[in-house]
Amino acid sequence: MEEEGFLLDIDYITEKDEKGTEKPVIRLWCKSEEGADFIVLDKNFEPYFYAFSSSPKSHDIEGKKRQIEEIAIAREDEAIRVKRVEFCQKKFLGVNQNGLKIFASHPRHVPLLREAISRVGLTVLEADILFAIRYLIDKQLRPFDGIIVEGKEVELSYGTAILASKVIYNKKDGLPALKILAFDCEMATQGGYGMPSPARDPIIIISVAYYEGEEVKSKVFVIDDEDYARGDDEKLLSDFVDFVGHLQPNIIVGYNSDGFDWPYIGERAKLYGLRLRVGADGSTVRFEKGGALPGVNIRGRLNVDLFKLAKRDLDSVKVKKLENVAEYLGVVRKTERVNLSPREINESWFNRSAREQLYDYAKADAVSALGIATKMLPLQIELSKMVGYPLDELAKMGRGRQVEAFLTAEAFKRGELVPPKGGSEKTFEGGFVLLPEKGLHEDVIALDFSSMYPTIMISFNISPDTFVAATEVGDEEVYVAPEVGYAFRKAPDGFFKRIMSDLITRRRAIKADMKSYDKASDEYRLLDIQQQSVKILTNSFYGYTGWSAAKFYKRECAEATTAWGRHFIKRAVKMAEESGFKVIYGDTDSIFVKFPLEVEGDRKKAILEKAEEISARITKELPLELAFQDFFKTIFFTGKKKRYAALTDTGEIVVRGLEVRRGDWCELAKEVQTEVIELILRDKDPEKAMAYVKSVIKDLERGDLPAHKLIIYKTLTRKISAYDTKQAHVIAAEKALASSSHIAYEVGSKVPYVILKGAGKTSDRAFPIDIMERSERNEIYAEGKISQIDVSYYLLHQVIPVAHRVLQLFGYVTSSFEVGGQKTLGDWF
Repeated sequence: MEEEGFLLDIDYITEKDEKGTEKPVIRLWCKSEEGADFIVLDKNFEPYFYAFSSSPKSHDIEGKKRQIEEIAIAREDEAIRVKRVEFCQKKFLGVNQNGLKIFASHPRHVPLLREAISRVGLTVLEADILFAIRYLIDKQLRPFDGIIVEGKEVELSYGTAILASKVIYNKKDGLPALKILAFDCEMATQGGYGMPSPARDPIIIISVAYYEGEEVKSKVFVIDDEDYARGDDEKLLSDFVDFVGHLQPNIIVGYNSDGFDWPYIGERAKLYGLRLRVGADGSTVRFEKGGALPGVNIRGRLNVDLFKLAKRDLDSVKVKKLENVAEYLGVVRKTERVNLSPREINESWFNRSAREQLYDYAKADAVSALGIATKMLPLQIELSKMVGYPLDELAKMGRGRQVEAFLTAEAFKRGELVPPKGGSEKTFEGGFVLLPEKGLHEDVIALDFSSMYPTIMISFNISPDTFVAATEVGDEEVYVAPEVGYAFRKAPDGFFKRIMSDLITRRRAIKADMKSYDKASDEYRLLDIQQQSVKILTNSFYGYTGWSAAKFYKRECAEATTAWGRHFIKRAVKMAEESGFKVIYGDTDSIFVKFPLEVEGDRKKAILEKAEEISARITKELPLELAFQDFFKTIFFTGKKKRYAALTDTGEIVVRGLEVRRGDWCELAKEVQTEVIELILRDKDPEKAMAYVKSVIKDLERGDLPAHKLIIYKTLTRKISAYDTKQAHVIAAEKALASSSHIAYEVGSKVPYVILKGAGKTSDRAFPIDIMERSERNEIYAEGKISQIDVSYYLLHQVIPVAHRVLQLFGYVTSSFEVGGQKTLGDWF
């Protein structure tokens, strides 16, 4: 029989042959165009890796082959040997080499054989490529792309499968209808505050959301009151597991589900000996605590923690709570959904008349997670298709590992071997920065070098395999990087140049296709996602070469790229100034210019025409394209790089690097700076801005502002015990942990706290919001007592500094801010 469809996921299982020998079997989870799920088994693929000698002598390779064939490793009740060894020839950094291709009987034998073969004196390569990924690479299959399978039908305990005799790639456009399930858990904690403990607090609600056609459906599984009284949530968990089995989703999403929901569910299930059989084959959830890809694995289903995506990809959202991300992505506004604090969740649970709002809150969390998935997954799916990794694994990967996965697949197609890891932690100089001219400017043009670093790498053939040491240049024709002096062969084209040229050509073709469709059409949106995914990968190559963990690590490539970048941006600055422009800021790949002279007629039109002229000249003379980026009616610089705010000619305000864009300032401080920026850029009225700030100061002193606007969020970058100097957020975390056994902070958690009145250092007076019961005016209630918020701290270290950061540009000094008719900001510094 023959079956055609889309590949969604891959794994492997182990079977025993008639001799009792364990064999790996590749398992492909697929979906037909009609939406029917099907499984493919392939027993024909063998694990393998390569070994090469530093000696080019063939007899040396032959001798090593015999040594390898004699290796026997005793492990428990089996002797591990290589299955067979074959001679091969492959390119290594562009040079043809003779080596050995070593086959193993089982993937778990590979690490042991790798170590044994290394001791023989050979360099082992590609032994760390996962078996299932190796299969995708060799077959040139890609997740969410097409597949054709030939074979016979076989019955499994969990469904019908095709035992493949042939599996081939079959390019497909579009996607099949995917079933996505979003879920979220709620708990009621003893004491009513803090983080719940799976050892004692049962799950009270598991909410789910999914699509039924175009319609979003939601449902809540609620613990029975009698079961809650006994602390018994087994039926709730069983109902959830049964629901997953009934729905049969292809993708399961949650928000911080790998870090919280799944582990919590897992710990509760252990109490009853309940097996979480939510895998498509009836297998249980696997919790992967270590290794390169820690997380939660569900066989046959793509488990994606949306919080990991938000942390990696949504830098604009500083406090990455579920409701903040949902609002940012346009899923649901915080004002349009039920929002409950941990305390209110408890109160709503124990007050039966208030439970409906708790159910609505739980549904809103699941629906928000589904909406976030709908917004974020299309790009991730395209990246999964490009990189060649299943979606659930791709979601855990940083950009460096994504580039490496893509390069590994490309290397196979081009007959190249992947080098072993061998980077260093040495840093190198980055892009050129011309510090901005402090103050307010009008009619400013921003010009940007399009894809500067990828273009430089292509133009000068920068690649690990084209680098030539200074002692080896000889008569070779090379490009020599300015400042650093690194040389790269002009020919042949390097591995990176060939790949990046293909990517850029591909992106241009996609963008050309986009012009044929309306921007509101599905076709346009899909093409836009595709070109974004290509852009993300292409722009990551430069940084990848300088990443110490990269297999294709070559610091000289990264250094040369930035050196050429500095060279060209300096030339662009000089050429712009020669054309009559004044360059007021330059950073890496962009310059901000203004025309200081009077012009006749429409000033904006004349300035844009002159900007087009200089852009065309620079583009013609340099191997880069300088393009118009924006026209700013007003812009102000603080005097430091990457810190400015601007008003575009379309009325949009752009802010870079100021406190309003950072997560470690309270909401009130951000609101103040946002309003000050608006008044400066739109009204050009510093006096009005100053009056506004003073009104906020009075409101804060009177206690007319809610305490939640004073919460500061700061991230734990290491374990609490690893901090030598205890900063405010660390002390707040320690207090929370000491106060409640339910609190759990991990590396990467944002600790919310306020500063209270009292003696001692500011950091010692940090109080964790996680154990706060309620607040009124400038007071908080927690642990049976009332504490005063330190208003002076917020004035002198939050509100006034962010306002002064902008208003100082217009002559306001620290003494301009009156604080309670007493001290000024200057008295405190």
